Amino acid sequence: MEEQPVQIILKESGSQKIPVKEITAKSLIEDLLQLLSAKQKLVIGSRFGISGGEPKTLEAIGKNLNITRERVRQIEADAIKALKKTRKSAEFEKLIFDIKEIIREKGGISSRDELSADVFEKFSEKKNFSPDEARGLEIAFFIADLKRNKGNKETIDSWTSPDFDRKLFRDATLALENIFDNSKKLFSPEEILRKLEYSDFKKKYPGATPEQILNFLSVSKKFGKNVFGDWGKARWPLIRPRGVREKATLVLMKKEKPIHFREISRLIEEYGMSQKKVHPQTVHNELIRDQRFVLVGRGTYALREWGYEEGTVKDVIISLIKSAGGFLKRENLVSGVLKKRKVKKATISVNLSDKNVFEKVKDGYTLKAQN
Repeated sequence: MEEQPVQIILKESGSQKIPVKEITAKSLIEDLLQLLSAKQKLVIGSRFGISGGEPKTLEAIGKNLNITRERVRQIEADAIKALKKTRKSAEFEKLIFDIKEIIREKGGISSRDELSADVFEKFSEKKNFSPDEARGLEIAFFIADLKRNKGNKETIDSWTSPDFDRKLFRDATLALENIFDNSKKLFSPEEILRKLEYSDFKKKYPGATPEQILNFLSVSKKFGKNVFGDWGKARWPLIRPRGVREKATLVLMKKEKPIHFREISRLIEEYGMSQKKVHPQTVHNELIRDQRFVLVGRGTYALREWGYEEGTVKDVIISLIKSAGGFLKRENLVSGVLKKRKVKKATISVNLSDKNVFEKVKDGYTLKAQN
């Protein structure tokens, strides 16, 4: 009998994975710093706070190295120049390209925090990054020829590109300031852009993009944004509300309807407008003494600017009839009261039944003649 060949099956071992270093903005910068001299690397690491700890001043580094602060500044400048001239990897060139593209789209200026966040998200596709990573990224900003600007009366801490058009920025902030000063109102980003659409500024700078305009808002110290994302002048109470009354106003404006004072106190906490416990009775005591608010029901408050009036339901009915010339149909009377008071229709009927004040005439009511 012919012998059958024996088939031997060898079990393949799992392929061994070779760890690949993840390419991140941080790793690229760390690799680039290896090209510096020991002293340059020490100074850059200390200045930017990437060698552990917070960024150090020129004077502190100078004392540590036993050299003058001016010498430290020179070493730092020489290191940046060397890094700019160094031949870089394709990945690092991509990082520099992303930085320049992002700040160009923003109009040549960006706050330090926003620029870091945008670069990390675009290059590394990550939204969360450590302060250490952000400080390291600033080295790349210098290599990209950006200029670091400390906050002043005009802007917050920011970065600018070499082609930053400061006149465009100032004209834009002036146009935005006029919008808020003339209206005395808060606006959403969409409303602001619509206001600018047919303005003299837009005619002068037709190429200014919505992203640039909104970015100028965030960089300028003249403006601020509240917890709901609405913009206004930075000094306005509804942008940075401190007291209970301003916070309650914001809550009512957000909900666009009368709210009970207990619910107002809860929402102030929920929206993060107070780090402390907000007591409902405190809210009630503050609102009842402020002419900006109207008590329209049991514990329920509205903004006076909505057209609500103080007084009892009966007072409101009397006011409506007088405003209508002395007579008002029942359906119009009921709808008018409901616009000014949060009450049930039955409550309106009970008040209308007072024959000493009101007189029913056909399908409406008049005021009873007083002797």
